[in-house]
Amino acid sequence: MANILEEIKQSFNKGNYLTRLIYINAGVFLVVQLLSVVFYLLDISNIWFTYLELPAFFHTLMKQPWSIITYMFMHRDLIHLIFNLLALYWFGKIFIDYFSQKQLVGLYILGGIGGAIFYLIAYNITNTFQYNIFFSYLIGASASVMAIIFALVRYIPDEEINLALIGPVKLKYLGIGMLILDIIGTTSGNAGGSIAHIGGAVTGYLFGHLMINSGKDITVPINKLITWVNDFFKRNKKPKFTVHKNTSKTDEEWNIENNNRKRKNNEEIDRILDKIKKTGYANLSDEEKKKLFDLSNKQITK
Repeated sequence: MANILEEIKQSFNKGNYLTRLIYINAGVFLVVQLLSVVFYLLDISNIWFTYLELPAFFHTLMKQPWSIITYMFMHRDLIHLIFNLLALYWFGKIFIDYFSQKQLVGLYILGGIGGAIFYLIAYNITNTFQYNIFFSYLIGASASVMAIIFALVRYIPDEEINLALIGPVKLKYLGIGMLILDIIGTTSGNAGGSIAHIGGAVTGYLFGHLMINSGKDITVPINKLITWVNDFFKRNKKPKFTVHKNTSKTDEEWNIENNNRKRKNNEEIDRILDKIKKTGYANLSDEEKKKLFDLSNKQITK
């Protein structure tokens, strides 16, 4: 079991950000399902799951503000999870062809927040959902996925994708079709989900629109926050004890290693100087300029 967990951990660490988002969603689903079984067998209420879901009632949300983030990783139904993860994978791959992986994560979270805001407004301001507000909760990655899809709809509207049983369809027509279905869905039993989808779509469209017109990236604040949190936990992580082996070398081994290092440095200097002769110093990269400076200083001081 320990080996399996270690393999999963390594696969997660080696994967790109899209893979990690899929892992997190699948992992949360698995943990929730296993705990549900345990609680059922022990005859324990699993009401605590609602603390990870987004409540429609604003006053309840004030008691669990973290749920505006956790809800977008929660799924109770396997089919719901599969459809969301497949869409995330397909459109996420296209997204990172045009944008960065960090922007993918940032937009995933922003799209979820956008969907949550639309959902909360609809349930707390309009009279239509007042009867359901006290026991309605929102879960799922759908709003986040919609944000990724509609960022592409705005950024590359004429890009074609192949849909099963339909064939090639331009992204702009796919977006229009999905939006119409969600508008109709606001009168269905999953009205809250459809409203959140629209919120995610608006967020994604805004991201794509701003990137085209001004180059403004609305995911920057989210990614800065993620980086800060990550750095905070790294700083406070307890250092692991390591055992250092005796690595003492003989004079002969040191001489061989030192000569090899000198040879490699000389080869690198020759390569950079040759490039200067051919294309000029101005065409060196910043890294090559720094390397030439550092290696030249080493040669002088020796």
